[in-house]
Amino acid sequence: MLQALLKKELMLELRQKHALAGIVIYILSTVFVCYLSIQVVEQIKVWGALLWITGLFTAFSAMQKTFSNEGKGVHIYLHTLTSPRKIILAKSIYNAALVALLNVFCLLLFVLFLGKGVLDKVSYPQLFLAVILGSAGLGTALSFMAGMAFRTGNNTGLISVIGFPIVIPQLITLVKATSLALGGVSFVENSLQFVILCSLLLASLVLALILFPYLWRD
Repeated sequence: MLQALLKKELMLELRQKHALAGIVIYILSTVFVCYLSIQVVEQIKVWGALLWITGLFTAFSAMQKTFSNEGKGVHIYLHTLTSPRKIILAKSIYNAALVALLNVFCLLLFVLFLGKGVLDKVSYPQLFLAVILGSAGLGTALSFMAGMAFRTGNNTGLISVIGFPIVIPQLITLVKATSLALGGVSFVENSLQFVILCSLLLASLVLALILFPYLWRD
């Protein structure tokens, strides 16, 4: 059933290509504006901050349609077919993969346009790992927030209001892990940040699996 739910999410995404295209255009335009304004980023922390400012808003934009692109009748029908835990698990997995894919694309653009000078010592495996883990954590946490917003009248603005404080610990860890990776430190020195990112990802998923059935039942 989980595989079928994941396929449903993908088919819905393909039916609404304009939404995904809008996010891609946002990423392209943001990176291009940063390039026109700065061109050469000399400080590691500034490069990492710009990356995650773009990545954070990309994640929020991707989450706006998590539940709102399905009618109430669809949710009632799904309620008769499967459990709420499988529904939120499928949405969390799909959104984690989607946000990770979008932010890897964003990272590639940053490397291409703003990589001169600041990437001399970078550890690319650590940088990509930080982006993937961080994006998956953001996608998982915001999936549950999107569910809460839907159950309160489909108020998508609520995702930003209640979602931003929740992702602050992830953002702090992400920026630090990214800065260390850009500085070329060893994996051992950066391992604590990756452990924290994995813990936050698992905590978000566990909380969603525990709390979402009560939200869905109401």
